[in-house]
Amino acid sequence: MDPVDQSQSPVQFLAVDEFAGVLGAWTLRSGPRYACLAEAIADAIAQGVLPAGTRLPPDRALARHLQVSRGTVVAAYSELAERALVVRRQGSGTTVSARGRAPVGRHLRNEGFTRQVSGPAVPIDLSTAAPVHDDVVGRLLVSTGDAVRAGAPVHGYAPLGLPALREGIAARLTARGVPTTASHILITAGAQGALHLIIAAYLRPGDRAIVETPTYPGALELLSRAGAVVEGVPRDHAGPRPAQFRRALETGDAALALLVPTCHNPTGTTMSERRRHELLAAIRDEDVLLVEDLTMVDTVFSGQAPPDLVALEPDRVIAVGSFSKVLWGGLRTGWIRADPATILRLGRLRTAQDMGSGVLDQVACLAALPQLDEIIAGRRAMAAERCAVLTAALAEQLPDWEVTAPDGGYGLWVKLPRANAPEVVAAALRHGVAIAGGGVGAVDDRHLDHVRICFTLEPGLLVEAAARLREAWDEAAAGDATACAAPAV
Repeated sequence: MDPVDQSQSPVQFLAVDEFAGVLGAWTLRSGPRYACLAEAIADAIAQGVLPAGTRLPPDRALARHLQVSRGTVVAAYSELAERALVVRRQGSGTTVSARGRAPVGRHLRNEGFTRQVSGPAVPIDLSTAAPVHDDVVGRLLVSTGDAVRAGAPVHGYAPLGLPALREGIAARLTARGVPTTASHILITAGAQGALHLIIAAYLRPGDRAIVETPTYPGALELLSRAGAVVEGVPRDHAGPRPAQFRRALETGDAALALLVPTCHNPTGTTMSERRRHELLAAIRDEDVLLVEDLTMVDTVFSGQAPPDLVALEPDRVIAVGSFSKVLWGGLRTGWIRADPATILRLGRLRTAQDMGSGVLDQVACLAALPQLDEIIAGRRAMAAERCAVLTAALAEQLPDWEVTAPDGGYGLWVKLPRANAPEVVAAALRHGVAIAGGGVGAVDDRHLDHVRICFTLEPGLLVEAAARLREAWDEAAAGDATACAAPAV
């Protein structure tokens, strides 16, 4: 870590109450308490409220003032030090760093990823929007011989992906109105792997990235880890608001924009065709790279979705997709659609990273292609039925919760009567149900009055989950009342 340049950044001392005042409503943020505190301090640093050289309050003093454990403050300060936002020295305290590199944005975490890695198993998991293992997946039996017959080199390395699978994806995109050949396709480790590859190729620390808010939390974490300054554009029922989207593009040089137009994650809504044209016009005027997430396009319940953005601007938009939402998440197979020169560039980077996706997963997806339309129809029917079951169960158990009817996908976007989603999510876990808080899809403190509840499990489990969520809501509401009634210390 670089030492603080005292000649250019004289140390400023803030009283602990003054320092606490710049943190805002940090306890309403989503995630572990130390992380919430660290993010509030990081935001104040990024906004210039805490300039370089500012001395943060001692651990014990801040812990007493905020009524948290000293360990919480120590962990928060350590997190900031790891990100080079502060310098910690024995005997000198903790000081905001005078960084010589470009500023980076707020560190954004997908708490669902954290729970998948280190959390306990949950009896009813309604936090993941993907079909569960079933007979459809069980029938996809493949061998290494199938991989070679599908075009895999005898040594097994295929950084761009199996030629036959690339051709199959190209044919399906062409049928959707996106003229595509195999040379436009790169196979990736799911849509998450596709986004990671694009972000690694096009973003540098300090670059601006424009997203809609809320958006897919996994993308936010990738952008954050790349050091991007992520700016969220508010949405309405038709998609990101055009005037604010254009203003975000015009304010400085944005490196890229990421949109989820069809069966949006997490709201489940679909962007109108008019809105698509309005946003594309802004992209053309500002000459910004646009990434379109098509992961959920095959889960539209009924009717025909408007043309994909990549169909309207095939030479300007990079599209990503995945088989996870129609087959199974365990088949880590996704794809990127871009111009052939971009595909070769990304393929070279992919080779350096991991030499390409596993060929057996790709062969399983290739084997599913002849029956994929039938499988998709079954997934849509299943999702629509279970969406109705969960919606009815929530209406019975929690009539004050406001449910937005989705156009497709596997999740409900639910507005709570109060902005206490983190407490509700925590209470739900204690009652054996995993759901996602709305705040994990935001770049700021918005959507703390929303949760996302997925409905891919059996109907009986969805009904049981609604009853447990009612208990969790009562517990969280009782906790709110206790907190409000607690005397000031």
